[in-house]
Amino acid sequence: MIPIKPVGQMGWGAVEKITREYQSSLAKLGHEVDIRFINDVKTGEHEFVHVHMGNLALELGKRGIPYVFSLHDHHTEHYGKSSYCFKHNLEAMKGSIFSITHAEHLLEYFNETDKLFYLSHGVNTSFFTPVQEKPDGHRLLMVANNGLAGDYGIDRKGFRYGVEAAKALDLPITIVGTDANQRFFDLNRDLLEYPGLTVVANNPNEDELLKIYQSSTIFVHPSMLEAGHPNLTLMEAASCCIPMAATYFGTKKITGLFELASPNTELVIEKVREIMSVYDATVRDMAGVRDSYSWDCVCRTLSQMYHAVSAFHHLGSEAIRVKYANVYEKTTI
Repeated sequence: MIPIKPVGQMGWGAVEKITREYQSSLAKLGHEVDIRFINDVKTGEHEFVHVHMGNLALELGKRGIPYVFSLHDHHTEHYGKSSYCFKHNLEAMKGSIFSITHAEHLLEYFNETDKLFYLSHGVNTSFFTPVQEKPDGHRLLMVANNGLAGDYGIDRKGFRYGVEAAKALDLPITIVGTDANQRFFDLNRDLLEYPGLTVVANNPNEDELLKIYQSSTIFVHPSMLEAGHPNLTLMEAASCCIPMAATYFGTKKITGLFELASPNTELVIEKVREIMSVYDATVRDMAGVRDSYSWDCVCRTLSQMYHAVSAFHHLGSEAIRVKYANVYEKTTI
């Protein structure tokens, strides 16, 4: 039994979605997986716990409970290496059996430990499915919760670049997320002047979100800061066979991703035009590889990592690394 600690209720949050998908896919592989609050985890009850928040990892360490730690906190980069945020996440990694990051560049950022490994995000390819017939005309889509470090006015997700590009190209654009986005637009009301903009900020459920993906043709994600590369929404767009103009820093090839070297309006316009020029062929190529992004594929690797730990964690991280070099590669998925 490998319990995974949830944060809050299952819903819109990325961490909640990841723990839910881990539970489902790991169960298919024969793991008995509970999702529990930390106070319900007892010392000696499990071989180890997979925990998804740094402060909770440190609490498990104080209680003598072995743990695997997944990093999801983009604030570690935002606040920098001298920050408490960085230091307590690093401490959580050092106290873990091993730790996981979902962004390859963070391996070097946290170079003070040898316990950090890369594992890609995945997607439920059975749920996020493409439609056979795309809507007439192109429609841009952004799915994100904007703001940074409690400031709802900061455009971390690049909404301004998306809206300005849509306006320049005379295309409709839909921006989807939680009520945090409404607060962003309350502070950036000039963007609402574009009549082609539709804002959906009512926390749509996944069925509603899927319909929005399927009614769109190009995904735009000029984000300035992410703890996941690729992040979850890129995987969802890829699974729906929607070509993407997005910032991305990673070696994993994602078919249909047209990378933005930096987030700005001009590059978004350029990449959207490029996508439109090769659209049908790109969608066909995406359909041929979408199954490889599934959570089931990701969790097969995660299961290997669990088994390696189960057999060898008492020997230390270097012994695990040597014994299971084929498992613990930095770009496993």
